Amino acid sequence: MQNEELEEKVNIMEELIQGFAGRISVMETSIAEFLKSFLEQYRGTLEMISARIETANKRYNDQKIQQQIDELKDVVATVPKVIRVKNSHHLGAWSKNLIICLVVCFVTMAGSIGTALYFYHQNDRLNREAYNFWLVRALYPEVAKTIDAKLTEDPKGFIDKAEKAMVKQQAIIAAEAVAAQAEQDQKEAKQKLEKVKANK
Repeated sequence: MQNEELEEKVNIMEELIQGFAGRISVMETSIAEFLKSFLEQYRGTLEMISARIETANKRYNDQKIQQQIDELKDVVATVPKVIRVKNSHHLGAWSKNLIICLVVCFVTMAGSIGTALYFYHQNDRLNREAYNFWLVRALYPEVAKTIDAKLTEDPKGFIDKAEKAMVKQQAIIAAEAVAAQAEQDQKEAKQKLEKVKANK
């Protein structure tokens, strides 16, 4: 019974293999015919492409190209790997003179601006003093006459006396300012003391 089943299976396998062999042979012939028809259809195009390739190969000489490549390799081999470059910067005579002139102009301009600002402030101070003397002359004509008389009699001595009086007045004003500040500090200290006593 088993032998019969095996024989049947073997027969079935043989039939399948024969069917596959037939189909493969049909495919081989159809592929060959397809390739043959393809080549016949595009034969002209392929011949034209091959002719162009041959023309291009003939146009460029392989030996000449190889010779040029070898020459280029030789040139590249002779080029040094590191090229040292020395830079030196120097100023010419014209450049030095220009820089010196620019520095001199800058210093002159800075000095002129500083002098102008100084004279501007001095002029303001003198204007204030002149205005003050004008007020004294207008409001106290007797005092102004006395000052003019003293200046004509002994200008140097009167100016020295006036300068000493100005220094004395400035010292008095400074001492009064210090005293006022001390008094203010003392008041603030008393207030703090009173607050501390009130909080206890």
